[in-house]
Formats: sequence, structure tokens, C-alpha cells
Amino acid sequence: MFSLLLALMIDKYVEDYQTAQDKDIAIESIKAELARNSEIIETWREKHQAINKRIQAIGNGKEPKLMAELIKQDHFDFGVLTNEQNLVNAILTDTAWETSKATGIISEFDFETTQKITYVYSVQKILTETTLVKILDFYFSMEAHEMQNLDQILLQYQLRFGELVGQEYLLIYLYKEAIEQLDK
Repeated sequence: MFSLLLALMIDKYVEDYQTAQDKDIAIESIKAELARNSEIIETWREKHQAINKRIQAIGNGKEPKLMAELIKQDHFDFGVLTNEQNLVNAILTDTAWETSKATGIISEFDFETTQKITYVYSVQKILTETTLVKILDFYFSMEAHEMQNLDQILLQYQLRFGELVGQEYLLIYLYKEAIEQLDK
């Protein structure tokens, strides 16, 4: 009987040890992913903030050359706003988080940590799957190419890029907060 109890105790110890190791690996992977995503968002924010300022300058008449360039086209040239750069230069990931959920290791995280990380990835998803998509949807709409309404088009882009930059600022803060939570 004693040997059976000892075997069960050893088995439980090994299982707990492996779970703790898996949790540590998951935490380190999530922290690394959040840090990478934070760097990406920081470059996006800088680029998108510059685009938003460019839109404002065009709309306020402070960039007459750019306004003239827009007007000479029979369609809206998005490259004038972006200075011929890509809207995004890298992809945000959620692989470490999704893997942690799929393997069930997040059940080892405390409630507050799980809540913070879930919120961060939810905001990230909104930014990539809603806010950026709205900008692209507007660009591909007929309304965005009716050049007689150029002032309204510029205002729509200014509002959309303002929302995007605001979400990027929030996400940078949330990444930092989540990493700090994981370090506890």
C-alpha cells in the first residue's frame, strides 16, 4: 500500500513539475509575442500619425502641391496620403496566446492575468480586423473616389486614421501593462 501511495505521489509531483514548466514556457512565449507586437505597433503608430498629419495639412491648405496632385487624378490616389508607403509593414501575431488556450495551459494563469491578456488580444483584433479594414473598405468604396467631394473624403480619412492612431496608443499601453502582469 505504501509503495502505491509513493508511486502516486511521485507521479503527481512529476505532473505538477511538467505543468509548471509548460506554464513558464507559455508565459515567456506570450511576453515575447507581446513585445514584438508592441514594436510593430509603435512603427505603425508613427507611420499612421504621419499620414493623419499629412491629411490634416492637405485639408487645411498647408500642402497645396499634394492637394493639386489629388485633384489632377480622376480617382483618389491613396499613395498621396501614405507617401507611397504601405499602410502596414508587418503582421501582428497571437500564436503564443492561441497555443496557450488550445493546450489549456491558461487554466494555470490567475484570473487577473488571463483577463488582461484576453483584453490586449481583443483590442489587437479590433484594430487589425475592424479599424484597418474600415479604412480599406472606405478606399474601395465608390464614395471614396468621387473627387467632387474631396473635402469629405479627406475628412473621412482623417477620422479613420485618428481612430487608428488612438487605438495604437492604447494598445502600446496595454502591451506594457500585460507584460508587467506576466512578470509578477
